[in-house]
Amino acid sequence: MALVARRELTERVRERSFMIGTGISLVIVALVVVLPGLLGFGDADTYTVATGDPSSAAVAQAAERGAEAFDAELELRTLSPGAVDAALRDGDVDAVLAGGQLRAAEEPDEKLVNLLQTAYGEVRAAEALREAGVEGDDLRSVLSPPPLAIRTLEPVDDQRDRLGGLAFFTILILYGQLLTYGFWVASGVVEEKASRVVEVLLATIRPRELLAGKVIGLGLLGLGQLLLIAAIGLVIAAASGALDVDGDVLTAVGLSLLWFVLGYAFYACAFACAGALLPRLEELQSSTTPLTLTIMISLFVAFAVNSEPDSTLAHVSAFIPFTAPMTLPPRILLGEAPVIEIVGGAVVTAAATAALIPLAARIDSGAVLRTGSAVKLREAWRAARA
Repeated sequence: MALVARRELTERVRERSFMIGTGISLVIVALVVVLPGLLGFGDADTYTVATGDPSSAAVAQAAERGAEAFDAELELRTLSPGAVDAALRDGDVDAVLAGGQLRAAEEPDEKLVNLLQTAYGEVRAAEALREAGVEGDDLRSVLSPPPLAIRTLEPVDDQRDRLGGLAFFTILILYGQLLTYGFWVASGVVEEKASRVVEVLLATIRPRELLAGKVIGLGLLGLGQLLLIAAIGLVIAAASGALDVDGDVLTAVGLSLLWFVLGYAFYACAFACAGALLPRLEELQSSTTPLTLTIMISLFVAFAVNSEPDSTLAHVSAFIPFTAPMTLPPRILLGEAPVIEIVGGAVVTAAATAALIPLAARIDSGAVLRTGSAVKLREAWRAARA
């Protein structure tokens, strides 16, 4: 098994496609981590507002002071009445305050409208209070009351949005890894069978040892590739300030890698069975379609769970062997997966894999030497028993 595992690992590592794929994955990770900050995603919206008279200038200044509460920034300009239309048409300003009106080239942004409406109400309220004789500290206390204190039963996680993006990307990575390495197991079995190399190998090694070595070797390669991607991604995230890499994040990433191992072991055995039943590589696509669709369904379920990590679907999918490897890692990253679901899902997936391993070995041993046409599952089972 060790010899077969080493051969599978070294042969795949030397392939140019593996090196190119790993490089592309690392570039994508770097872009996902760095680009949002470079493109200004999550930053405050900036608006340019012009005023045409002193009364409108007071409203604009009040809006500038209160812009932070709306997660916005204002740049103020002063225009003459004749230059307003030209500035709006040219896009030099987003809106113009003049004569008690808000003017724009087209429908203005809702956040900007709300900000200016709030400021307008504040200025008009201040004028009414002054006319009523309220001045000084009394005026300021009325116009600027202390904000409501915000308290939550659960602690607020400032990293949650960033972790949500990381969880989404984790789903895509796991999907790609499970599908790719499962397909490699199946194609490796078919290639050896079609080239008759398997007949030479089986003169000195049992079918289950050959299958186990192939699964272990490719699994170690996939785990090593994921470790590399995760390590470089976390280093870039920490260096760019995109994510605070603490013990919780490292633990969550480690558990995600563990779930790749569990998911790979489960799917690899199934893909090996599909490969053993085929005589030619050309038929592999159709034979593995049910498994590909299963992984794809798990991908869509994982997306739904990532959107609502505390839903009934999330709790149920944690205990289904073919969905748990893709739905639990993002919930672990978000801190939404209870320990009982993590442990229970791992036990169920490991048990399903343990039941699938002897089944895969038996089917492989019964079909691996059958050539000429595709072998039916029942025929492979009977041949192994015979």
